[in-house]
Amino acid sequence: MPPTVSSPDRIRFGSDGYRGIIGDSFTWRTVERLVSGTIEFLRRSGHSGSTIPIGYDTRFMADSYAKAACIALETAGFKPVLASEFCPSPYLSYSVKKLGAPLGVMFTASHNPARYLGYKLKGPEGGSSLPEVNRAVEEYAATATDEWNPHLVFGPDLEYEVFDLSGDYIKTMTGYTGKKLGGHSFDLTIDFVHGTTALLYRRALEELGVGFNPLHTQRDPTFSLRKPEPLPEQLEELFGWTEAGGKSAFGAAFDGDGDRLGLIDEENTFVPPEDIFAICLLHLIEDRGMSGRIVKTVSFSSLIDRIAREFSLELVEVPVGFKHSTLELLKPGTLAAGEESGGIGFAFHLPERDALLTLILVLSAMAERGLSLVEMRRSIAERFGHPHFLRSDIPLANGRQVETVRKRLAEVAGDPSLIGLKQAELSTLDGIKLSYPEGFILFRFSGTEPLVRIYCEHAVMGEEKALLQRAKEYLFGG
Repeated sequence: MPPTVSSPDRIRFGSDGYRGIIGDSFTWRTVERLVSGTIEFLRRSGHSGSTIPIGYDTRFMADSYAKAACIALETAGFKPVLASEFCPSPYLSYSVKKLGAPLGVMFTASHNPARYLGYKLKGPEGGSSLPEVNRAVEEYAATATDEWNPHLVFGPDLEYEVFDLSGDYIKTMTGYTGKKLGGHSFDLTIDFVHGTTALLYRRALEELGVGFNPLHTQRDPTFSLRKPEPLPEQLEELFGWTEAGGKSAFGAAFDGDGDRLGLIDEENTFVPPEDIFAICLLHLIEDRGMSGRIVKTVSFSSLIDRIAREFSLELVEVPVGFKHSTLELLKPGTLAAGEESGGIGFAFHLPERDALLTLILVLSAMAERGLSLVEMRRSIAERFGHPHFLRSDIPLANGRQVETVRKRLAEVAGDPSLIGLKQAELSTLDGIKLSYPEGFILFRFSGTEPLVRIYCEHAVMGEEKALLQRAKEYLFGG
């Protein structure tokens, strides 16, 4: 979808909520309209007076915006409850369901750079709010007439009712651990990226008996001038720790709001999301005897298709944005859902990505099988092959460039030979996807940032780079 465009007339949600640059497209007025639109939706849905949990991340002003939302909701006759501390998005989703709330509000920009802040809605099912909810809030926000003073948060001290379900959340996580996890020793370093996971996830892992060396646990709204996303280019320090740790050392990293996980194996190699999902799936299917439909986003690796075929499991492909996976996870008989960007959800928990649960399952698999990450990855490659994947995010300078790229993408969709493909099957489920015998290439406009994303997979190493380069040259050439 095209990049989110801020205008005085319309606020549009991206793949997961609304995000904007603090002081530019994310302002007090923006929050006022978003909260007012949310209030109107709740009223028209018959939820006046309901309890509404509100969470916030470690970014600049996130807690103040959350408190302003509390004031507005209380003024409108609702019962807002504020997280007792900055918290991961999955924990807020868990709390919405636990409290029986019709909706939850999370102030976070997830993995986006520090200058961004965002507004996510969580549904009563315990996952991302459904597309129809987001559309309704957008509509009501566009015509919002309720006026309230968010700047009250800077006045005399106000009291906010808080909620703390961290003990319940940790107890729930304990029930998902493998039998051998508590007694297994790991040479593990975890990067908490100065984000929301530094309190709750750290405490949960310690209570589960997982030994680890913690990095970046202090709150820092700048994220040490890094993007809080668990990608290789953002994990230089973690790579240093795993390299210095020796042959048994490996690393894990969460994103800014705790719904995505990154791993570095014992050979100091970044573990791609498809391998993480594969490890979890094989552990659940083979070690725990579980089964069910597997859901993946249109941008995710064909490795998941091969695993589904191996066990005769139904595979469902959905657009990018976990709200689409939420719909599938709510359907009976679904096992898990994964996305290319590293978010994984499990239907037996919540219809929501949860990086802590993903890490627990990976560690449980290692303990249960007595294998390292490297050994498990080799086993997967031997059984299912090893497709080579590459993604490139290309910033768009202005509206004219957006239109030029859109026009050239339409040309490529009609004639794949323009980028060197002899034959390809076209899908427009989300963006433009060209599938060929050895892999696929997908073009999508970001829903949260002014850029176009290109995803490419090929069975032969190096060919994915060559195809990606040809695509870039065609889209951005003279």
